Amino acid sequence: MWDVPPCGWLPFRAILAQEGSVKMLDEKTLKVLEFLNEHPDEQFSIYKMKKSGMEANFDTLNWLYKHDMVSRYEDENGYRDPYDGPEYIYQISTGGRSELRRQNHFEETEKRAQNAEIRAQRAEVRARISLVLSIIAVIVAWLK
Repeated sequence: MWDVPPCGWLPFRAILAQEGSVKMLDEKTLKVLEFLNEHPDEQFSIYKMKKSGMEANFDTLNWLYKHDMVSRYEDENGYRDPYDGPEYIYQISTGGRSELRRQNHFEETEKRAQNAEIRAQRAEVRARISLVLSIIAVIVAWLK
């Protein structure tokens, strides 16, 4: 299904059980997608992204391209290195926007689950305190 992004997979943000499980993008890849999403009508080369303050490399953008999250075009006006090939320009695609929505939904769901767990722990503490107070009340009533 999905292979791991080359730019640094963060295992604490991923569920890596079996195929079909939710896999989250690492921070760097997510930032590149968010950057491109903030500029939907613009096309960026890696050089232009770096000038704009976005650290991106070919491996990250190639991974996004292979997974249909960005569109890639050969820059006709760009520098053509005889060893590395053409300069590409990138733009977020529908798949990238969909992935950002999925990422945001996962993060919101994760926050809700953490909040529910905290509420359950607090309720458990209140129940234990109530139990202790009930036991104390029974002992006091028995001693009178």
